Amino acid sequence: MMCRRTGTIVALLAAGAAAADAAAQGAGDAGAAESTPAAAGIPWWWLAFWCALAVASVIAMRHVAWFRQLPRIGPAWPLRAEPSVLGFGAAFMGAALGAVLMVRAAPESAGDLARATLQAAGGHAAQLAVVVALFSLSSARPRRGLTAVGHGGVHAQPRGQLESAALGACFAALLWPMAQAVGGIATAIQALAGERIPELGHRTLEALAATGPSDPWWWASVGCAAVLTPLAEEWMYRGLLQQGLKGAGLGRGAAIAVTSVLFALVHWGSLADGSRAAGLATLVLLSVGWGLLYERSGRIVAPIVAHAAFNAVNLWIAA
Repeated sequence: MMCRRTGTIVALLAAGAAAADAAAQGAGDAGAAESTPAAAGIPWWWLAFWCALAVASVIAMRHVAWFRQLPRIGPAWPLRAEPSVLGFGAAFMGAALGAVLMVRAAPESAGDLARATLQAAGGHAAQLAVVVALFSLSSARPRRGLTAVGHGGVHAQPRGQLESAALGACFAALLWPMAQAVGGIATAIQALAGERIPELGHRTLEALAATGPSDPWWWASVGCAAVLTPLAEEWMYRGLLQQGLKGAGLGRGAAIAVTSVLFALVHWGSLADGSRAAGLATLVLLSVGWGLLYERSGRIVAPIVAHAAFNAVNLWIAA
């Protein structure tokens, strides 16, 4: 029974990945603001400093009681596995449609940044609309009161909202040196291989740096990347996909790993040329961290806060 159920979900995940690829092709650069460290020309001692801080972050996550996984803490996800994973694919298809409609509605005088911002806003709004639609369907909810994570033995007892938000902010601070270290090491390897390393690792950051805050669309793009992007992506990845995979019978670690690899791959087109290896490594790390954060808090607000903080810091650095 479990093997058949897991096989069904794997097939649905393959369909969702195909939908994600189709949506990425149709929507272009969705405007997500995840970035890699601008590691071109980083001196060895600076990289060693970030590596030391990364080790300290790992020690804190493992030994500080507040950050550890508690036996009776976990997400109370209210959807069944199949609707969760299918909804993940549907959200990507909706994003493609929303992005196209917003771009077509843009005035002829709109510049590249304006079009990219409208595209991102339309795509993420469509993703959130799919999430809301799924939560409103009684047929998507499990029978007999079981949550989608019930098969994995996770107790539906999340932390408080404010505590989870605070945990997300602290996790963001701990993940930052880890992202700098991983991105810096990957970039150093690329540099040794003779690749040209861009100053900024994400196309959205390049567009913002080229425009400047005097343009109103600069502020609209920043707001979208710092608020709308984390909100939509965390509901999709840590919510629909990660919890759906757990509901299908995958363990917590396996569900986080699959979610993180797909999260990184979907952002491939948004990474600047020459930064993709470092970008993928950093995005996988961040996604694993945000996935663990959701499991340890039981509240989606925690990874949303951590994701928003990471994007905001990158935007501030790029500005």
